[in-house]
Amino acid sequence: MTASALRYMRPFVRAASLIAPTATGRLAFRLFCTPPRPRKRSGNGKQLASAATMRLQQANARAVPFSCGSVQAYAFEPEGAPTGTVLLLHGWTGEAASMTGFVEPLLASGLRVVTFDLPGHGASTGRELNIPLGVASLAAVARVFGPFKAIVSHSFGGAIALAALAGSVRGQPAVQAGRLAMIAAPSSMTQITRQFGSAIGLGRRGQAALERRIHVVAGNPVEVFEGREQLAAIGLPTLLIHDRQDRELGFQHAQALAEAGPFVTLEATEGLGHRRILQARPVAERVARFVAGG
Repeated sequence: MTASALRYMRPFVRAASLIAPTATGRLAFRLFCTPPRPRKRSGNGKQLASAATMRLQQANARAVPFSCGSVQAYAFEPEGAPTGTVLLLHGWTGEAASMTGFVEPLLASGLRVVTFDLPGHGASTGRELNIPLGVASLAAVARVFGPFKAIVSHSFGGAIALAALAGSVRGQPAVQAGRLAMIAAPSSMTQITRQFGSAIGLGRRGQAALERRIHVVAGNPVEVFEGREQLAAIGLPTLLIHDRQDRELGFQHAQALAEAGPFVTLEATEGLGHRRILQARPVAERVARFVAGG
């Protein structure tokens, strides 16, 4: 949603929050869970996307059904018998192809690599994505390809991974993994939810209705999905990589997650931002070493 659209929309949303907060909260939740259509890329961005798509064509593709549709999964096999399986989990408005920069170093370590398009993204079904949908789809992929030696996530995929590992969504058993690497991950879904509400002009009553809707859908209040607390409860060896110039999720998110415990390692990059970090070879190689136990 553009800044100009928000500017015109906010007074109407604020008025609706006062008059019909429940209906406004429901509409806000749908808007919150609907990723924008992918923008057409040009120049270097188009070339990178094309290269990532070509890498994806080297995988074995498989549709994996789950309770709300199906997700498109891709498995890359190493030479010889795999020593384990690593799951790559993309973020908001990403897709499986955006994570393929991690594939080659992981394959070189003898690992099978699995990635998939989250609901509402790429070739998967649906138009919406939220943590319960993401966790349900991840759990379905885990039943087919697990157990996982590690999960490697980017951005909102990190919030989904934490909720899946911690068993934070009611009705979904916890997913198992040996290690966790999170690239540019958010630390607080409460903060993100309230920033969204402020951006669209939700008043106090509308914001409360939005958070009640989250509670109904997820089976838990939004506060249960705080990253540091979930990470502390999981206690897995965790690598955080975050760029100091990340404009979408500031470096303070990584600092907050790092406070979960001594099992967390935080490493900063410079000048890679929120998305170009996925194309940085040193980042992919560092993740592969971590997954292998180094």
